[in-house]
Amino acid sequence: MPRPTDVPFSLARISTRDGVWLDGIVAEPKGRRGAALVWMHGLGSVFSSGQPLNRELAARLNAAGIAYFKLNNRGHDVVAGRGRRLAGAAFERFRQSVEDIRAMVAFVRQRGYRRVFLAGHSTGANKVLYYGARVRDRRVGGILLVGPVSDVAAEVKRLGTRELRRRVAAAERIARRDPQALVPRAWGFWSAHRYISLYRPGEDEDVFPYYRPNARWTAFQSVRLPLAAILGSRDEYLDRPAREVIEAFRRNAVRARSFTGIVVPRARHGFQGHERELADLVVRWIGAQRRA
Repeated sequence: MPRPTDVPFSLARISTRDGVWLDGIVAEPKGRRGAALVWMHGLGSVFSSGQPLNRELAARLNAAGIAYFKLNNRGHDVVAGRGRRLAGAAFERFRQSVEDIRAMVAFVRQRGYRRVFLAGHSTGANKVLYYGARVRDRRVGGILLVGPVSDVAAEVKRLGTRELRRRVAAAERIARRDPQALVPRAWGFWSAHRYISLYRPGEDEDVFPYYRPNARWTAFQSVRLPLAAILGSRDEYLDRPAREVIEAFRRNAVRARSFTGIVVPRARHGFQGHERELADLVVRWIGAQRRA
């Protein structure tokens, strides 16, 4: 197997159907083009972030004959100018992530790969699950959720239920005047609309409602593809043990062709220092789906 530093990356640029340009990197194996992994980055991140993990994933996937694609989504960076419109994580509309993923899958297929696997880290996990629930895309062979943590639960852990409710109510008042207006700076750099999307229970973005008894797991229960979830046991955004979250996922993966839940001991949300272990888990899971 080549060392991670030996893997050649190439730059890529694609456009969505609604005219958003997305930049990224590609690492392709030599020989037959069978399967590829598309990696969706998290909230406010970019394709170039997490370089140790990029190298480990590319090396191990390519050695197994699998291509690695990681492109920006329209939520890259906190603020990203797009002509006269403000964009980036602070202003993006969660539902539009479908267009980003649709364009990525089409790009991978154009490169000659027949089977596409989607992986999302953090908010990227929300997006790939939502895509799998909303789009019956036969080109996709499975969905991998890495660090799938509820933003609502994480913020309740930090602020408390009462304070978060107060802030959401204030964001709703701001949004009625102007959805693009910013919430108070102390709450984070968010438009009122995005703050509501992130932190109001029951929003489209709230696809992991393990914190809420009797919640409707609409997205999770709709996906018919093979599903996997990987959490770090020391994920700093979890409000409960990782194993408890994995079991909630397992109970609600009612239509998934299969479900795999894994807890990586001592790993935090970003899996720093556990990149090789995570990459090996990803490769083994894809390999199992290809053999199924």
